[in-house]
Amino acid sequence: MAFRLSIVSAMLALSLSSCASIVSGTQQGMFVDTPDVVGASCKLHDSKAGSWYLKDTPDTVTVQKGNGPMNIVCTKEGYDTATVSVDESVAGSTFGNIILGGGIGIFVDAATGAAQKYPDKVVVWMKPQKFKTLTEEKEWHDKKVEFERKMAEEVAAKKKTQESKLN
Repeated sequence: MAFRLSIVSAMLALSLSSCASIVSGTQQGMFVDTPDVVGASCKLHDSKAGSWYLKDTPDTVTVQKGNGPMNIVCTKEGYDTATVSVDESVAGSTFGNIILGGGIGIFVDAATGAAQKYPDKVVVWMKPQKFKTLTEEKEWHDKKVEFERKMAEEVAAKKKTQESKLN
């Protein structure tokens, strides 16, 4: 009886300790958008030779987590090839391991990729090879700069929020 109780306890501890594996899994959807460009083809590849394809943007693809930086290369006739690299961050459910499960869950989640998370949405700016007018070119650049400014503000706000939670 005591032996069975030990096995059940061990199984329960293992399941609780790999919280991110259970809650968020080892795969995730990643939405790829190419502003003002519909129908671009994109190839996503990670640092461990995983590859995924999008036939037409905007669209979502399911990728494997935990394989390091993800490069996204988008092409379409009439546009320069555009490449974006995104890093993984720590999945929120990973922190449940520290509270509930202790050390072993962190190792399980890290090994399976569940401890990491790519951004849910990636924006790839594709520059037309030719603009009809100088005004059109300036508008494209201004729109891209404004997007990048907003993204930088969002990143700074998230960083500030995370720092305030730690203090």
